[in-house]
Amino acid sequence: MSAQNTYGLVVAEDPTYLDWLQQSLGASTELHLLLPNSIDDVLVQIQNAVRTDVVFIQLEPETLRSRLKLIEGLNERFPDLAVIAVGPRSDPEMVLAAVRSGAKDFFVLRRDDTQMHELLARVMRRTFNGRGGSQGKLISVVSGHPYDGVAFTAEHIALAALEHQSSGSRVLFLDAAAPVGAGAVYLNVNQSYNLLDAVNDVHRCDQTLIETAFPKHSSGLYVLALPEDAIGPPRLNYEDLLQLLDVFRSLFAATIITLDANQPMDFLTSVIGQAEHSVVLSDQSILKSRHTKYLLRSLRLEDCVLDRTGLVVDNYRRRLGLEPEHLAELLELPLLATLSGQPVNRIQAMNSGESLFDLAPKDHYCRDVRRLVSGLLDQRALVPQEDSGLLAKLFG
Repeated sequence: MSAQNTYGLVVAEDPTYLDWLQQSLGASTELHLLLPNSIDDVLVQIQNAVRTDVVFIQLEPETLRSRLKLIEGLNERFPDLAVIAVGPRSDPEMVLAAVRSGAKDFFVLRRDDTQMHELLARVMRRTFNGRGGSQGKLISVVSGHPYDGVAFTAEHIALAALEHQSSGSRVLFLDAAAPVGAGAVYLNVNQSYNLLDAVNDVHRCDQTLIETAFPKHSSGLYVLALPEDAIGPPRLNYEDLLQLLDVFRSLFAATIITLDANQPMDFLTSVIGQAEHSVVLSDQSILKSRHTKYLLRSLRLEDCVLDRTGLVVDNYRRRLGLEPEHLAELLELPLLATLSGQPVNRIQAMNSGESLFDLAPKDHYCRDVRRLVSGLLDQRALVPQEDSGLLAKLFG
């Protein structure tokens, strides 16, 4: 056979699956049926084979647990092997369980027969391309004072970043800050799979899991947030979350993550240090300004790299508090943007599950966010603001 042929195994009790797959995939694919007595049978068979490109594994309720362990074992031993689950129907829970165990796809018996060769080719490309692609951009939105504006601002930055990308590029909004779950609520996204689930699946996260499990907004934006019903501090493994961010950068054109002062300082330092840009969010109030100052002071004491970090003033109102230029001077950060707009539109957007881009596209907030994102993604330099006088006494 030619070098273009595909060689594989079909792990199934029912030989119907072998006949169906062989007929659908044609002569360019050579498949063999395997009836395993144990996981080791499959591992040994692949180890001794001259070549194995793909393994199809039949999933049924009565054998589900053992077959999921088999999928996990194959991924651990043979990370470059395309593992595909097959079953008689598309059961959402079974599909998700297979993908979370490491299956690259789920084929349903006698469905999409005419497209089977194309579907397999797509899985093979995803598998062999791995995670070695170009690195996407990471933008963090940081607040010293957890409040509802953090998720709201990050949500619109993510939506604007999606607009900025070429067609087909993926953008992720990762809401890890408090109030928990705010990002998903504001976008009216139902989270059957949330940030805690993704962290638990850090070693199995790939394009298939994203397409199968990750919640998606109608705009095409992927959304992961903490569960909104969580009481108390989230039980996040921040070391695994850092690993997950590395994975996301290989799978998304841009990832926008929310951070706040309640998270561990080493985690904040790591994320800000690796981000292309970090947005420190505050408003003109003395309370939030002070909290922002304390956070920045702690980050500097930890030698956090802040050369790609700038200030964004939210809910800007003239003569109602610290002017943005003065605040930027006191915080020793360049001023990136001021976000204005009509408060009533903002409240309505939060409560309706719609973005301001959809609800009130002419609101000044939409213009301000798009300008901010254009500057961040186009790599325009962060220009320090001119000296505007000192207001240090307000921070005493």
